[in-house]
Amino acid sequence: MYRNSNGFFSFEESFDKHGNLQSYDTIFRVLVKVVAQNNMPGYTWHEMTFFSCWNPTRSFILCIGIPPSFQIALQNTLLQMWPGIPPSEPYSLHVPLVETIVAMQELSVWSVRDVVRDIEKDRQTREMHNFLKLHDLARHAIHSFESLSVCIETLGALQQQVLDLTSKTKQGSGKPTEASYRIRTYIDAQIRMLRNLLLRAQSSKERLQNEIALAYNIIAQGDSKVMTDLGKSAKDDTTTMKTIAVVTMAFLPPTFISAIFSTSFFNFTPERDDYAATWSVSHKFWIYWVFAIPLTGLTMGVWLLHHKLRGIKRRTWLSRLTKGLLPK
Repeated sequence: MYRNSNGFFSFEESFDKHGNLQSYDTIFRVLVKVVAQNNMPGYTWHEMTFFSCWNPTRSFILCIGIPPSFQIALQNTLLQMWPGIPPSEPYSLHVPLVETIVAMQELSVWSVRDVVRDIEKDRQTREMHNFLKLHDLARHAIHSFESLSVCIETLGALQQQVLDLTSKTKQGSGKPTEASYRIRTYIDAQIRMLRNLLLRAQSSKERLQNEIALAYNIIAQGDSKVMTDLGKSAKDDTTTMKTIAVVTMAFLPPTFISAIFSTSFFNFTPERDDYAATWSVSHKFWIYWVFAIPLTGLTMGVWLLHHKLRGIKRRTWLSRLTKGLLPK
């Protein structure tokens, strides 16, 4: 019955023809998740189902799927509480049982809280980018909060049935029995304790989200610093390249003039005997310009054509992208 449910409550009752309660059966299911402590990985799911059977002569509860620790805690709770619990009520055995469930839910909530606190205290020494551990713990916190919320809903339904049963079994005076009042008082206190634990579970979950956000922000801040340093380095490199370009431009005209005068179109005759030094220019000097000017123009034209074709191709691609014509 509802084996995959994370919690439920159901009951069945029967009365005789005089309206006296003859039998009362309940079944409910509770899940509890406990996280390992002392920086140990792992967790434990406790999927527990309880079936109770009551009649005027006897009553019992069958506990299914409980761990040994729950059994020991339930025995201790019975020793402490049973003397003050009236045994004649259908929900008498539920009081120590719910008390033990509250203790296990408390262990679940504080197991998550303790790990979150360790993360907060080790913030300065641990690796802030251990996101796998943080996200695993966030999953545990969500599961703990969920199982506790469902447990409150389940036991809230049980609490409502206690009230309904009390109204059906009043004495002739029209007042509920003292035994039913004490049972109701116990369960009310236990539900309030679970609601308080739910607030603690919510707090642990939010604190863990703060730690995850802090880790992301610290990494983003580190990345921003790295990008700032890279920007400064790029700026320094740009300044260096600018200096090299200025120096190159300064030496470019003399280099060009030296290259021209080193050709065979120019001839220098040094001074010799009675002859003065003379400069002479070949009448074929025009050949240099015939080849230099067209080649320079061709080079610039090819570069401009390539640049223009790239612009046309990019505009065409953007137009097709806007119209949704590109293949997906």
